[in-house]
Amino acid sequence: MKIIKFLFILTFILTSCNKDYNTVGVDLINNKPFITSIEEIPVFVKMNRIPPYVSNAISTFQLGVYQDNIYGKSKVSFLSQLSFGDVDDQFGIFKQTDEINGMEDNIAAIPELETVKDVFLDIPFYTNVDDDDNDGVINLYDVDSTDPYSDSDGDGVSDVDESNAGQNPLNEDTDGDGILDGEDTESINPNGGGTTYELDSLIGNALAKFKLKVSELDYFLRPFDPDDNFESYQKYFSSNNIPDNFSGTVLFDQEVEINSNELVFFNEDDPDTEEDDESETVKERLTPRIRVPLDKDFFQSKIVDKEDSDELSNLDNFKLYFKGIVIDAYDFSDPLLMILNFSEAEIRIVYDYQQYNKNNTEDDTSDDTVESIEKNYMLKLAGTKLNSFKHDPYPESVNNAIRDTINNPESVYLKGGEGIMAEIELFKNNDGVDVLEEIRSKDWLINEANLSVYISKDMLSASGGIIEPSRLYLYDINNKAPLIDYFIDNSAGSKEYQNKVIHGGSIELDEDKNGLMYKIRISEHIKNVVRNDSTNVKLGLVVSQDINNTLNIEVETKDLMTFTPGSSAISPLGTILIGPSPSAEYYDKRMRLDLYYTKINN
Repeated sequence: MKIIKFLFILTFILTSCNKDYNTVGVDLINNKPFITSIEEIPVFVKMNRIPPYVSNAISTFQLGVYQDNIYGKSKVSFLSQLSFGDVDDQFGIFKQTDEINGMEDNIAAIPELETVKDVFLDIPFYTNVDDDDNDGVINLYDVDSTDPYSDSDGDGVSDVDESNAGQNPLNEDTDGDGILDGEDTESINPNGGGTTYELDSLIGNALAKFKLKVSELDYFLRPFDPDDNFESYQKYFSSNNIPDNFSGTVLFDQEVEINSNELVFFNEDDPDTEEDDESETVKERLTPRIRVPLDKDFFQSKIVDKEDSDELSNLDNFKLYFKGIVIDAYDFSDPLLMILNFSEAEIRIVYDYQQYNKNNTEDDTSDDTVESIEKNYMLKLAGTKLNSFKHDPYPESVNNAIRDTINNPESVYLKGGEGIMAEIELFKNNDGVDVLEEIRSKDWLINEANLSVYISKDMLSASGGIIEPSRLYLYDINNKAPLIDYFIDNSAGSKEYQNKVIHGGSIELDEDKNGLMYKIRISEHIKNVVRNDSTNVKLGLVVSQDINNTLNIEVETKDLMTFTPGSSAISPLGTILIGPSPSAEYYDKRMRLDLYYTKINN
């Protein structure tokens, strides 16, 4: 009772006849000294275009075409420098000079005649291999991902038994002989038991056919900026047109399709081992990827024939000599944007060389032979890498909605990449009048605060629908950082990308599995602003591809903003939200701050 009396003495409630926010909650504790309510606090919003950003400052890259029914079409190309996957600049066993001049100590060095057999460009997909019951079938294709003894292909044999026996649990007739695996006593998987993966980060129709063009890059991507005395990194912006002007020799230009199966390669049969068939043993397994053959003659003359040359003597010389590659995708049967694992991409040069074999008889030359040996030489897509974007102009309806003069709009447009962001000021009404001091005077105990953002479902539906972003990201514009609620939230959902589930920002779906709203909890930030007199900073709201990515990317123009969050820069998606000043029909779903508080029941 002393505590309650003390609170009554110290606490007083100020009232205002011109209040710009509404109490919509009801007393949760009746006839008690404290009551809990909800206050809807106004926010002041305006939209800004995101300028082109520094494309070589990101680590996740795109390729393909994204068709957005609201914001138009975007096309993106990829270009990269190359580096040695192998430190040694020689091919075969001996350097070229030793092949010509011979070796000391009577070591047999012959012209090795290195000849390129194949060249492949490999670009892996990001994949999901979640297999909750460990039966060899990922959850996406498993008829029951909680039961390893379920039968996904209906052939009478459980998934786990087929996997252990080397059969394909997703094919009722693994060896294709017309006898189901449950009855076949000699069923062998001709694919080496290749795993079927779930491909991640494909936006659009994954079954689309398209043409892939790989060209030599004729432009040197310098790492440092000569205009800054080579003291800072060179900035290549996302709006660059390098692929249009500096694509040289075409190395591949054909139609390709996406395959989600693991790539399995078998050994060649050795005719000297009659009892064993090496062709049935697996040589190599590769995760699903775009794999295309490149021009063998080009790499013969450009790389292999340059053995022991100045061009291959060090990485700096090599990058000046072979400046890189350009990858472009076009002629899609349906729009498809691919976010690919370019960090693991490589060019694999498969070549033969001649090797002298004395067969362990140093003094007897009668059994000496010259053998053909196969070897791989790797070039990594490493160094400076960047995307080049081409965007259709926004429709006039979008341009009109995001004019610089519009404040507190009916609808808020958000778009990733060179898109649109929202600048938010909390505790300001439609006229820009600050109501923070009035809130501070209430001496409320703040329990929770959420930025509530509803999706304009009618506008999305009227545009024919879009792929809605799974998450929004709220950040402190002044300090270029997430809010404190982001840092103290260590919660995680069922998958890695569902971190920070308490802080939120993840899309909430309605009964039809369409986007309903986003809610971002910022309780600690609001407590600091209201109770600790922290600065009520401007906040930025953007779509996010990866909530774990808090890096910022510099933008080209500095008049409205100096940076964009990296998680937004790599996202092609967009949406439309109900703004802070909608029509009466949508007033209950307006953008606002929901503040839950406790106060003395006076």
